[in-house]
Amino acid sequence: MKHIVIPTATALAICLTSTALQAATYKIATNGPSDAGPGLLLEQFADAVEDRTDGRVAFQIFANGTLGDQSEYLQQIQSGVIDMGIVNSATLENILPALGVINLPYMFRDREEYGEVMSDPEVLEMLFDGAEDQNFLPLGFLSNGFRSLYTIEPVESIEDLQGMKIRTMSSNTYIEMLELFGAAPTPMSFGDVFPALQQGVIDGAEGTLSTLYDLNFGQAAKYGILTEQTRLTDFVVTSTRFQDALSEEDLAVVKEEFATISERSVEEIDQAFAESAQRAVKEFGVEIIEIDKQPFIDAVQPMYVEAAENEYQRPVIEKIFSMTDRELP
Repeated sequence: MKHIVIPTATALAICLTSTALQAATYKIATNGPSDAGPGLLLEQFADAVEDRTDGRVAFQIFANGTLGDQSEYLQQIQSGVIDMGIVNSATLENILPALGVINLPYMFRDREEYGEVMSDPEVLEMLFDGAEDQNFLPLGFLSNGFRSLYTIEPVESIEDLQGMKIRTMSSNTYIEMLELFGAAPTPMSFGDVFPALQQGVIDGAEGTLSTLYDLNFGQAAKYGILTEQTRLTDFVVTSTRFQDALSEEDLAVVKEEFATISERSVEEIDQAFAESAQRAVKEFGVEIIEIDKQPFIDAVQPMYVEAAENEYQRPVIEKIFSMTDRELP
């Protein structure tokens, strides 16, 4: 006669506890919208990971700065309170000086060059050397398109920019760049940009022209200036605690799925941002002004000379220039 084993309450509790330990929901922080650009790609990444891990690894995305600005939630990532988040290269360069290299104006001449460099594992390793000592690790990058200028008055040459108050991030690289352009850099929180444009506190800002539509900035800034000076990169970084908590199998899935959206972001983000800029033209009456970039390129050459003398940045510049067939000035 066969014996039927009926699980005891204790056995059931152990089983349920084991299942709970295998499944977890992790927090992702971003200060951008969830329905445009990198936010959409993050959603696709989260869905793919949850599907491939059979729900063992799930993510909840906190968008629009719900968990603070990038500097604030980066600290929480380092402490393990938040598991991962989008942190741009301008914010990160204040911690890891090597990252200042990819913020240099006109470092990347086109989208294809950018994709080749940023997908190189050796470049990523060089950029994030020392990050683990500060309790965070890179997962990968998301392209954030070319950054240009948007202003409340037309700018048709570098001379027109002289003395204009232009909002920027609290990044030494971006501040120096705008100074060399002849503008008056005005660091402020991203959330304050729209009212500052409306009230005339600033004359413009630097950023992706997609924000003219996606965040309604085109209601205040009627001119998009195609300077295309930088490609600010969004990195997704994780706490070391998050990566330690995953099995090797699940961590491999997370990395594979993020590599997929990193690659897709290079083309898809540029296309999406260009479409948004055109919507701003149609719906808000924004004018996109093409401008001679050479005076801007010439103006920032001292930044390359300075970076080449920096012990953290020179090896990265040399690596990128060797990949893109260029020489230091």
